[in-house]
Amino acid sequence: MDYRNAAAACYLEARPESGYIWKPYKQKFDETDKKVARMRIKEMIEAARQSVGRNGSHDRASARRFRTSMGLLVILSLLSLALIPCALPVHAGDESMWAGNATQPVPEGAKVTLEFDRPDYFLGENVLVHFVLQNTGDTPFEASWGGDYRGASRHLRFKVTATDEAGEAAEDPDPSPMCMGGLGGPKTLKPGEKFTTSLPLMRYCDIVKPGVYTIWATHDFGWKEGERKRPVGETTITFRMPNAEQAERIVSEMAKLPDWPNKFWGKRSPPYADFRCLRHPVYLGLLAKRARDGDERAFEAIGHIPTVKATGTLIQLAEHLDGEVALKAANTLNKRLPYPQLHYVYRPPHTKSSQRPQLTIRGRLVERAWDENLIPDVRALAAKLLVSEDLPTVASGAFMITSVGTKEDATTVLAAINKARNPTHKNRTDPKDNILDMPQPIRELLRAMDTLRTRGYSVGEHVSGNAEILLYFHVLRDDPSPRPKRYRQFLEAFGTSGWFPIREAAVRSIPKPIPPEYRDFVLERLEDKDLGVCRAACTAAGKSGDSRFVRPLLDLIATEQHEWLLREAGNAAQTLGAGFDLLSVWADRLAEARLYPLALDTLQTVLEVPTGSYSGRTDLSRTERLELRKAWKEFLALHTDEIRTGRRFNLSDPAVTPALVGRARSWRLPDGTSWPVSTETVVPN
Repeated sequence: MDYRNAAAACYLEARPESGYIWKPYKQKFDETDKKVARMRIKEMIEAARQSVGRNGSHDRASARRFRTSMGLLVILSLLSLALIPCALPVHAGDESMWAGNATQPVPEGAKVTLEFDRPDYFLGENVLVHFVLQNTGDTPFEASWGGDYRGASRHLRFKVTATDEAGEAAEDPDPSPMCMGGLGGPKTLKPGEKFTTSLPLMRYCDIVKPGVYTIWATHDFGWKEGERKRPVGETTITFRMPNAEQAERIVSEMAKLPDWPNKFWGKRSPPYADFRCLRHPVYLGLLAKRARDGDERAFEAIGHIPTVKATGTLIQLAEHLDGEVALKAANTLNKRLPYPQLHYVYRPPHTKSSQRPQLTIRGRLVERAWDENLIPDVRALAAKLLVSEDLPTVASGAFMITSVGTKEDATTVLAAINKARNPTHKNRTDPKDNILDMPQPIRELLRAMDTLRTRGYSVGEHVSGNAEILLYFHVLRDDPSPRPKRYRQFLEAFGTSGWFPIREAAVRSIPKPIPPEYRDFVLERLEDKDLGVCRAACTAAGKSGDSRFVRPLLDLIATEQHEWLLREAGNAAQTLGAGFDLLSVWADRLAEARLYPLALDTLQTVLEVPTGSYSGRTDLSRTERLELRKAWKEFLALHTDEIRTGRRFNLSDPAVTPALVGRARSWRLPDGTSWPVSTETVVPN
């Protein structure tokens, strides 16, 4: 599978100028959506990374390809593996996922029972609820499963609740999980047959007090309720508080267990380790010792313990002499530092709800485990991390400044930018290089400086050194006010040579639309040796309204290999009215294995195909790709004048043949048929 064609009803758009955003196909998000999504992208990438590790052999190729700089592409490749598409934030209690899967009536004879391995457990153990769906009727029925786990902390189509003897429901430990789809499909149960799966109770219910709890669990099954309701399983379980000796035994025994096996779908799972369950304060000392000894799993547990003492422990661990231990502690600490934009579960604009805003995991931890008396300690820690030779460590320190820094920290941050110049000096020239954002830790350091500017720091006209020059251009991005007197002088001096982050920031600092005096500068940057700078120039050209940029953009599309550069150049050329010439250039590239899906995205705009989703292959043979190119070149040659006048061709037109898409595309038509007829559905887009 290939990420190039992978997006379902939603896809991920990543652009430095607007951030990383989940977008419904052909639909724009407003600025509020973008702002929230920009702040969540790191957490989504990390969730995708963890999902790759959990989801077994079919995802291992993607895991091997994962690099932090290309995290976005991995998310897209994960989507390409999903047979059931879903790429949306799912709010706890949200019925949208269930409604979307509900197609069949609830069958007669469907029964759910819940089973535990033991009647009582200690708080902190990984308790598995064995969820059993049984057909007690006389006829077979079909139940739908899956498509609800990739990037999430649990299977989201299940609903599990726990209520204590006083009737108080346990809190959802992950009130705003992300869902990026996953493998799934129907399962037919014959009369008397059972289907079993094991659910980690503590991933659904945050049980923090000892006592007897009533557990309810159900699933949508793909069934739509009418007079007959979906079956719900119910049982009870007792939790006890461990003493010190018992807590030590629980941690020790969990450490010996394997990680989630993910190979027991349809039957009971044996016990496995889930250190996130050890989030009760009784385990903090034991976990801190394991963390100091390098046990990475201990950090996951400490990171979820909702006490100020746990936060202080992470600050201490972040000063560990072992760099890997220190970095893991720092990154875990960062997930619980104040960052108001991520404290509440996001609700789309204009959503009507009588419910109070719901805290996210970060929001809860800040509310319960943060003390402003820790600010000096965190700032001091950040200062130490910012002078590290390790770039991820510097990035971690930069976030701490973003969270709790003051304008007095600006000098330290600027020094870190200057120091990061040498390890990030090489131009991005490889088609696999990340050109969607500044390299780590430059992006994190600039974000820290953006925050410090809101806290009183200002950039003067007299700047020196790479850091101040970079910041000079960076703060002018999207600034509609007149440029400073020395701006053009700076642009010509620093925007044409030297460090590529400065060149890219210089291009993005140019007003929109491009004033005539800066047109030649942007044209030159379309030839820049760094592909990220070149991409920034494409963006500027697309917003210029100047058709003189069309030919350089088409030349770029005809010759370059980096997909995200080609996307930006194509969008710019289309915006500037390249029309038929753009189609012709893309037709020439249809024989290239990496680029034919991207070429078809533009070429198919002259066909009246349904907007939204389609299916197809991303592994066409060389012969198939050559046939695609031949078919499109002949089609364009025969219909040049019509296309230039803006005509789009209906699929019933004799000129439109399946040869134009081969096995690369198949659309579901309103009448329920497919065009062209598809024998295999592989990649939802």
